[in-house]
Amino acid sequence: MYQVDVADNQECLPVDAEAVREVVHQTLEAEQVAAATISIAIVDNPTMHELNRQYLNHDFETDVLSFLLESSGVSEEEPTGIPRGTGKTIDGEIIVSSEYAAKLASEFGWQPLDEMTLYIVHGLLHLCGYDDLTETELPVMRQRETEVLAIIGLSQPLPPRPSPVTPTAGSDS
Repeated sequence: MYQVDVADNQECLPVDAEAVREVVHQTLEAEQVAAATISIAIVDNPTMHELNRQYLNHDFETDVLSFLLESSGVSEEEPTGIPRGTGKTIDGEIIVSSEYAAKLASEFGWQPLDEMTLYIVHGLLHLCGYDDLTETELPVMRQRETEVLAIIGLSQPLPPRPSPVTPTAGSDS
């Protein structure tokens, strides 16, 4: 049903690849995604900065990048109250910066791995069809993040977060 590959290319945080796969599975199940092939890359800030510049022309570090490679089962209009991933088949890649997570975690009252989990959930929600680039969509994304994190077992309310910088072809926060 779900194929998840995890590449840990950083030395900032010890990462349990199986725990990352479980976060992905729980998020996709909560979104009622029919099938998915997801690649998760965990990198450091210099790598993230370079990827953000290369793919999105943003010359700065960021927390997460998500790239939807293929999706089917997408409806034109998504009924309110139904997860946006419902029935979809998704092929995508998510890149998260563990170093960025470690830097921001204390600011938001989380452990670094909790912050990184938020980035993974956020990236997956982008792949499912959520966005955070408008005043209308941002609260929808934040609410869904909170709901999915609670399912995963992180029930701490999300602290206020800044809005993303600019709309892009790939998604970043």
